[in-house]
Amino acid sequence: MKSLVVGGNGFIGSNLVDRLVECGHEVVVLDLWQRRYDKMPPEVRFMQGQIKQSFLLFEALADVNVVYHLAWAMTHEMSNRDLVADVRANLVSSLHLIEASLRAGVDRIVFVSSGGTVYGHSGVFDIPENAPKTPLSSYGITKLAVEKYIQMFNHLYGLDYVILRPSVPYGPRQSPHGRQGAVAVFLYRVAHGLPLTIWGDGSVTRDYFYISDLIDALVTSMDRELSKHRIFNISGDEKITLVNLVELVEQTVGRKAIVEYSPARKFDATRIILDTQLARHELDWQPKVPMVQGLAMTWNWMKTHEQ
Repeated sequence: MKSLVVGGNGFIGSNLVDRLVECGHEVVVLDLWQRRYDKMPPEVRFMQGQIKQSFLLFEALADVNVVYHLAWAMTHEMSNRDLVADVRANLVSSLHLIEASLRAGVDRIVFVSSGGTVYGHSGVFDIPENAPKTPLSSYGITKLAVEKYIQMFNHLYGLDYVILRPSVPYGPRQSPHGRQGAVAVFLYRVAHGLPLTIWGDGSVTRDYFYISDLIDALVTSMDRELSKHRIFNISGDEKITLVNLVELVEQTVGRKAIVEYSPARKFDATRIILDTQLARHELDWQPKVPMVQGLAMTWNWMKTHEQ
């Protein structure tokens, strides 16, 4: 089995690539950036560039069975500041990849969407895949648009696909310096005695989950025989508020946090808890790593890697 991982040097992508190699798969990585943390396995072919470079993409897709689409150029916060740039960088590039994958005859495309942004304020307690979708950011809108284009290509041309909607994954290789990825940011800032910002009153609730659980779902999605369902929520079992997360990070690091509160942001949904029953049934998947254990493993990794 040969896979192309687009965005294979990022947080999720690099963890996926390592697992695919461990499973004996041939892997090609297409990414604009070099891998930041840890070395790429020597068996992997790395092609540096962008999806819109048609000849590079054509070469990367040669004899590929499965395409993993993980590349995304903006955070949900940044996407709202330049809507046109978001569409060009993410939606248009994704269309290039989908069209090229069809022409190359790939068996399946696996797209990592966003369970944390496509639903918005759904009004549903545990959100199923068929819940109303009212994204609060351009990020969520373009993720959802790519989902729809992939479904269209399946209907018109038979392109097989799986779409995963992860909630909030965390773990090794997640940057602690960005404006998203609360777990990595909080661990780093608490450890270094730096203030961390909570937007709102700290009641924002998410179902964080460890990166290896997401990788399990991605690898299973490669060739799993499926019925009519192709879209799956992926998340953890524990409902964690930002205040809870700060407390867990303090326990993990062994230091008190310096917390600064800022007004809530309109593009942050107050509560996103996903219903993962469909993934459990169709993919035979479930989260395995408890939050306390995942935080400890992430912290141990961070301590051995200079940030």
